[in-house]
Amino acid sequence: MPVNSQSPENRSFFKYVAPDTALAILKNQTFRFSSPLIFNDPFDVQAGIHLEFDLEALPAKILDRIEELAAGIEEPSIDLANPWGQVILAARERYPIDGFPRSRWEVVTKKTFAHLKDLILNSQQKYQDHWWKDVLPGLRMFCVSEDRDNLLMWAHYAKDHTGLVFELLSLPEEDNALSTASPVEYVKRPIPFLSEEEWIESILSLREFSLNNFYKRYVLTKSDHWRYEHEWRVWYPLTPAPGSLYEDWKIRSSELAAIYLGCKADSTFSNEIIKQTRTLFPNTRIYRTRKCKSDYALEYDEI
Repeated sequence: MPVNSQSPENRSFFKYVAPDTALAILKNQTFRFSSPLIFNDPFDVQAGIHLEFDLEALPAKILDRIEELAAGIEEPSIDLANPWGQVILAARERYPIDGFPRSRWEVVTKKTFAHLKDLILNSQQKYQDHWWKDVLPGLRMFCVSEDRDNLLMWAHYAKDHTGLVFELLSLPEEDNALSTASPVEYVKRPIPFLSEEEWIESILSLREFSLNNFYKRYVLTKSDHWRYEHEWRVWYPLTPAPGSLYEDWKIRSSELAAIYLGCKADSTFSNEIIKQTRTLFPNTRIYRTRKCKSDYALEYDEI
């Protein structure tokens, strides 16, 4: 079970690592923030920027939205510099007299709608190219778990329980990186570039498309095959993309709360970890992990 509640502040997160990685982290006193391009999951933040609605049906739905705005009591916030803003204004002015004669408005908008599909597909391709060429190489992410006792994580990331788990603190008062961590949402299918509703609102200039909001939504979703990880992420974009696919961030002594040595960690590795920790992070607690005899669980003894 997770050790902590879902509160993002003043809480612990856990990083599972293999022996060699653990020794390098302590020696360098850094954690690595990496591009998703070198993640073990090739779908993670790399699933493709796709559409999830029928483009052929979109014109009719845009007209539905214009009719709704024309009939509405409240004045919509429209951009009169945008041609669609002018259409909405004209529809509202004529509505008390003519209503919304659908066939007439279909004729008025036919020429514009003829290019709509190409416009959307070109926009999709533009952002797809931008994502792969400019964003992904420079994107930096640090992934942790809210769960210290996950047997799968111990096996997969701590090299069959021979490595260790770092307990790291979120410290909002110090504005450390983990104080900005957000939980991952696990989904059955990759999220779309924009929903149909978002496209309609954007085309009609009723809502501005936020690339930053899309980035956030995209980097914080992952296939539900990985749900067991209970993952949280710290992320930030870099532009232009740097030459490498990672950066190392210095560990603050205040954020390294504890180290949990795996139940199969050998004595040479364990002794070196204890030595390095006592020297470099004297306030960090150290525990040995052992198998529970009566359950599929782990128990911890402080050294």
